[in-house]
Amino acid sequence: MLNLLPELKEISRISGWLAQWQWSEAAGGNLSIRLDDIPSELKDLTGGTPQSLPLATPKLAESYLLVSGSGTRARDIAEDPAAGTGLYRVLPGGQSYVCLAGNNRPTSELPSHLAIHHTLLDTRPAHRAVIHTHPPNIIALTHLPEFQDGRQLSDTLFRMQSEARLILPEGAALLPYHLPGSLELGLASAEAVRHHFVALWRLHGALATGETLSQAVDYLEIVDKAARIYWTVTSSGRQPTGMTDEDIHSALKKFGRWERFKRS
Repeated sequence: MLNLLPELKEISRISGWLAQWQWSEAAGGNLSIRLDDIPSELKDLTGGTPQSLPLATPKLAESYLLVSGSGTRARDIAEDPAAGTGLYRVLPGGQSYVCLAGNNRPTSELPSHLAIHHTLLDTRPAHRAVIHTHPPNIIALTHLPEFQDGRQLSDTLFRMQSEARLILPEGAALLPYHLPGSLELGLASAEAVRHHFVALWRLHGALATGETLSQAVDYLEIVDKAARIYWTVTSSGRQPTGMTDEDIHSALKKFGRWERFKRS
């Protein structure tokens, strides 16, 4: 019955890209979409036994979420998104959920997805999609001692290409290492996305939010491209010069991004 949801086509397409780019090796990476409405045939489903949520999410009460399943491969979801994705309803009170259809074993990163969606309803409710994946160029940067500060990392990365700062004036947040799947990682990620569309997880990967999964992946592509340019230049034995402050600031002002940049 999940095939009644048009979002499944986008999940299939995005999962295929992630597999081809080798951003989601084996069962790495996960995604979710908050649905504003679902077909009546799905609303009539009662689901199985309610399961407790790892954190209270009262703002998500009676919301519907499409969530990738635990242990699912992006390459398999691309071929059969209905088997690798579950439709969940958060029950009144926001402290438990039921699986209505599809895969009933949600990703181990469920705490992060729930906390982020809960925050997004306050900060930018149009962002209904969350995606986490493992871009190697980005992960490699988080190994470097000089890039343990998020501001310094963003300042270096977003000088690499002329439109990077225009699309993501706030840069990217950088989180210290947290245990994968932990509530601590979820809460830290939710705080990070209050002001950033992209958050980097040290030695782990990255996540992005967007109005659609495609838009969220756009943001990750931008950061990964900047990281790839950085590695390409440094592999030649040189340090990249990057754009000047003057060039960045003039572009941000011309294209109406200056206020977002100043708040970062």
